[in-house]
Amino acid sequence: MGLFVALRLELDTAITHFLAGGEDTRLLELSRDLADSELTRTVILVVASTATPAESEPESEVDASDAGRKRAIAAAAQLAEALAAHEEVAWVRSGWRDSGSEAVHELYFPRRVYFTAATAAGRDAALSEAGLRAAAERLESQLRLPTAALVKQVAPRDPLLLYPALLERVEQDRADTLEIVDGQFVTPAGEAVLFLASKHSPFRAEYQASLQAAIAATFAELAAQDDTLTLRQSGVGRFALRAESRIRADIQRISVVSTLGVVALFLLLFRGPRLVLLALVPLAAGVLTATATCLAAFGTIHGLTLAFGASLIGICIDYPVHLFNHHVLEPDAAGPRGTVRRVRPGLLLGAATTVAGFVGLGWAAFPGVREIAVFAAVGVTAALAATLYLLPPLMRERPPPVAIQRKLADGAARVLAALRRRRSVMAVLPLAALGVIAIALPRVAFDDRVAALTETDADLLAEDESVRALVSRMDAGRMIVAIGDDDEAALCSNDAIHARLVAAREAGELEAFVSLHDLLWSVQLQRDNLAAYLSAPASLATHPSGGSEREAAAAFGARLDAAFVAAGFRTAAFAPFTRDLEALAVGEGAAPLTVGDLQASPLATFVDSLRVELDGQIAILTRTRGLADTQLLRERLADIEGALVFDQQELLEEIYGSHRRSTLRLVALGLLAVLAMIALRYRRVGATLAAFAPALLAAGTAVAVLTLAGFTLNLFHVVSLLLVLSMGVDYGVFLAESHGRTGDELAATLLSLLACCMSTVLAFGLLAMSSNPALRAVGLTVGLGVLASLLLAPTSLILMTGAASGRPGPARRQPAPRRDPADGSPR
Repeated sequence: MGLFVALRLELDTAITHFLAGGEDTRLLELSRDLADSELTRTVILVVASTATPAESEPESEVDASDAGRKRAIAAAAQLAEALAAHEEVAWVRSGWRDSGSEAVHELYFPRRVYFTAATAAGRDAALSEAGLRAAAERLESQLRLPTAALVKQVAPRDPLLLYPALLERVEQDRADTLEIVDGQFVTPAGEAVLFLASKHSPFRAEYQASLQAAIAATFAELAAQDDTLTLRQSGVGRFALRAESRIRADIQRISVVSTLGVVALFLLLFRGPRLVLLALVPLAAGVLTATATCLAAFGTIHGLTLAFGASLIGICIDYPVHLFNHHVLEPDAAGPRGTVRRVRPGLLLGAATTVAGFVGLGWAAFPGVREIAVFAAVGVTAALAATLYLLPPLMRERPPPVAIQRKLADGAARVLAALRRRRSVMAVLPLAALGVIAIALPRVAFDDRVAALTETDADLLAEDESVRALVSRMDAGRMIVAIGDDDEAALCSNDAIHARLVAAREAGELEAFVSLHDLLWSVQLQRDNLAAYLSAPASLATHPSGGSEREAAAAFGARLDAAFVAAGFRTAAFAPFTRDLEALAVGEGAAPLTVGDLQASPLATFVDSLRVELDGQIAILTRTRGLADTQLLRERLADIEGALVFDQQELLEEIYGSHRRSTLRLVALGLLAVLAMIALRYRRVGATLAAFAPALLAAGTAVAVLTLAGFTLNLFHVVSLLLVLSMGVDYGVFLAESHGRTGDELAATLLSLLACCMSTVLAFGLLAMSSNPALRAVGLTVGLGVLASLLLAPTSLILMTGAASGRPGPARRQPAPRRDPADGSPR
């Protein structure tokens, strides 16, 4: 297993691991896909220069900002060339070259007729007699402008100026807020901008580390040549890489310090190194088996799962501690195997209740929670098996006594005996716990934001937001989605959405939006535009039967010529447009524009940023800014098939709230299963409550203390409650098993609980100091809950079961029986 883990270990940090699964809506699936799409794989680099003109260059000839811009553009070109060759870079785009302009012309100019108007009313108005007269006036006014020379070149084939309108939308959308200088994206402040995409997910740390190292090394070389250069960047990968690094550091710190703490504790209790080393066997078996199982089942293991697993030290160590204390303080006549037989029922019940609780989480809607459930259940089972079967052959038949161990055990037994004599006073502790829970319960608040589970680096976040503000002014995570079975269906929905969004913008419900509709309409809408030329009222009057498509195109050409001649243009000046229209009418011209055409063009980046494949369906995204009321917009789009208003934060909060509640129900079901197992074991109400009640009260107390301290709870607080319940039940079960037996055995159990609590608080206390919110939630909840369990378990035993039938008091070691040297049997 060690070799398997060493070869296959792959740490995942994607927050998508903790996006709910199961009965996903289309929007949730979209959210998941967006979290691991080209949008998140894209990195934006901004190169700036603080250079000023050289002393030999008069400022009148070289402006200071122009000098910096030229250096930034030159550096960006070198950076783009170097990164394009990197094995992890899928593509690099730094601007639009002349070839890009030619490609755009080839895409749109032959198809300009297809983009006449976006609505039927717009087509009717544009192609009516009044519309043609207005077009003639518009062309006449354009010919009076300084750009008249360019207009004269295009006018014979485009008298309606359809192509300039198309080109204006393309230029606006493909660079958004950026300018084009020498073919390079440049901000208004003169900073050069690069876009690049990684081949692998931004949450794959090994690939992101390589890419980030290449960016840093390449820019360092450029900065060595020009110290005026600065680099800023935006991208999900840097956040994931930082999170992975910190989670690894937390895992290492927790593992090392917890192990050292456990070793120190064992050296204090048992003095010799033998039992210290043996105690690590179940721990290693549990963590290693759980890690190997998760890698085999899921392919990767999430960083939070592994960090959570590192804290299993606090659970897995309980079993050997319990065994060793009983064997040292009250050795069995049959040796270690006899001690195992004596404590095995309690260990089995404690482990079974723990596993039962985590198995319930296996049905949680979150893949990450399911992975944690598998890790914990497998790890606990393996640790128990190692304790029962691997340790006894390696333990001494007659372990030497340790003075401090006996003193602690005797002290614990005396405390318990004193508490038994004051049973009425003992009721104060559970009553106090119930009082704290009652006070805090109305104040419990949950934070269902995904951000509550992740660590935010303020410096990285500020840099990321500043870079994105330069590139796009649209709101992040809020958009309109058109979903269809294929591109055409999605585009048809997107056409209708665009018209409604224009109305919403005019009504003040929306400030602005960026839509693929500006570049691409559905094939059906494009064909409707062409058909409008061929079925205009005047054409039908000339050809009552409709005539041929070529004749209809010629008829429209005649109407167009008449309207423009009346405005002062010469006859037949626009015959080239009529010929192009006839070619389109008979299928000899360009076919309608498609997604594939754009993806093979310089506009591919813009298209891919607004198009997502969803498990057999296509989603077309419209990014928005200043959306005042999502519900109002939902009502406006309600009758459009496939139209959805997507607010990622709002959606995930709703989904997290729903599935957090379902996870709580699963915890409750697991708790009922635990209660049933305990009741079947003891078949007495008092013993059952003594084993079960402390865990329940401890979990409630932990939540109450956190709430009163001002914490809002998240998913990991809920998951951690299961750990508290599991360990609390273990404490109760161990005491219930010892109740009524000899004072030595009860003393050994009390010492075991004390040692277990110390090791658990050590492990989870370290988690509480983690910078990761999820790990911090686990540490705080479990640390507080286990401390409460240690106090409440003996209290419940005394209150529920009364006086022991055994002999409570100082532990007295019973001599082990002498054995026959011939066959080893007791004499």
